[in-house]
Amino acid sequence: MVFIDSTFLVNTDHGRIVYSVQPHQLIDRPGSTLRERAMMYGEQLAVFNQGQWYKPGMREEITDRRTIALLERVPAA
Repeated sequence: MVFIDSTFLVNTDHGRIVYSVQPHQLIDRPGSTLRERAMMYGEQLAVFNQGQWYKPGMREEITDRRTIALLERVPAA
């Protein structure tokens, strides 16, 4: 997993989701929050649910310790 773009952690009912968002999509827009823009325009990189990180779709666990360390440092939107 390569983190080239801005990444943000969003808490949802389904768990914590890490999104990659292009810089031009981060521009403030009236009536929308960073969290909403990350969810609307971002690409899912990982989902944390029930104590485990998963790739999007939650079918494959992420077990690489370096990747998990990076995911756990992603700032919240």
